[in-house]
Amino acid sequence: MTNLAPPPVQSVRRRRMPRDLPRFVLLCVLSVIFLAPVYWMLSTSLKSEADAISLPVQWIPTHPTFDNYREILTSPDGNILRWTGNSLYVALAFTVLHVALCALTAYPLARMRFPGRNGWFWLILSSMMIPGIVTLIPTYIMMLNFGWINSYHALIWPGLSGVFGVFLLRQFFVGIPRELEEAARLDGANSLLILWRIILPLSIPALATLAVFAFMGSWNNFLWPLYTVTDVDKMTLPVGITTFSQRYVTEYGKLMAATTLAAVPALIAYLIAQRFLEAGLSTTGLKE
Repeated sequence: MTNLAPPPVQSVRRRRMPRDLPRFVLLCVLSVIFLAPVYWMLSTSLKSEADAISLPVQWIPTHPTFDNYREILTSPDGNILRWTGNSLYVALAFTVLHVALCALTAYPLARMRFPGRNGWFWLILSSMMIPGIVTLIPTYIMMLNFGWINSYHALIWPGLSGVFGVFLLRQFFVGIPRELEEAARLDGANSLLILWRIILPLSIPALATLAVFAFMGSWNNFLWPLYTVTDVDKMTLPVGITTFSQRYVTEYGKLMAATTLAAVPALIAYLIAQRFLEAGLSTTGLKE
């Protein structure tokens, strides 16, 4: 009688280890490469200005201090709390409006039947090939004509028509069973009611994914606010941080401390929505 007992666990591990070892080493190397700048940012934020520019480089602060954080929070040259509030207001307003507009655009492209629907979808999708820098000057002139330069309107409205968000939600909406929509229409529901009561509740992972991307993009946006906002009280955090780097002098400790504080809200937003983010990316198909 043949022995069908499973092999010992140790022998299975010995056979698996040589195959998994290169992957493990590669992941460790990539982790070091990606985390080294983050560690350098945190380490420099805890150094005095003399230690930050000293040679040889001090990877571990010899005399760690929180003076840089205290100084940037109380500095008369710039109100980092005000800049943080401006960034939060702009990012949250942009996220809500962007998700709403993308949902209203993606629903008819995914669920309604009308002549030229696929043509409109591919026309919208083809605009993703246009670099954003190409539209920088026309958009600035438009904001200038509207009188929105140096205001929050210029930071929120121009980027609301995001093509990626329309594509993401459209692909997710296509995968929702049509039987739910047909049953709702038999009960007398119109298209907006179906979108609000059926489609959107079933699309929370995709909506959360788009919201995280929109928040991150608005929070980290630097070039557009740099040109459209000149009032110090209306600056966003990425632009305000540049005041710690002047023409002849760069205060590296304060600059890294401000950058660390700027990264915290984006990290919190990602950690909160991580579960929805993974579900949205894994369940969004490529259906036609």
